[in-house]
Amino acid sequence: MDSATLSRALNHAVTAFDRRQEAKAANNPRAYHNPYALPQYLGRVADVVADVEAGATIEAAIIAGFTPGPLRYACLKAVGGKASTQEAHGLFSGMPVYLPASQR
Repeated sequence: MDSATLSRALNHAVTAFDRRQEAKAANNPRAYHNPYALPQYLGRVADVVADVEAGATIEAAIIAGFTPGPLRYACLKAVGGKASTQEAHGLFSGMPVYLPASQR
């Protein structure tokens, strides 16, 4: 998969995920939607694409870029990958920190 196709697929996946979260919050007063999350998701998609261009596999780059959960699963599904609960490698004081897969 070339980088333009990968970028398009992941951008669509994170945008659809954000729309589902927004709809869920509109229908349920206890649900929460962060209106500032989508630009962060799109920025991470750019990081993942750059990681793939640097030599990482698509699945490894997505796993490195997103923490386990529904957003990661949506991205993996968008590129034909399987769900993964593997933790990200970069940690700082117990919190996950982005570390590109190509730099490990």
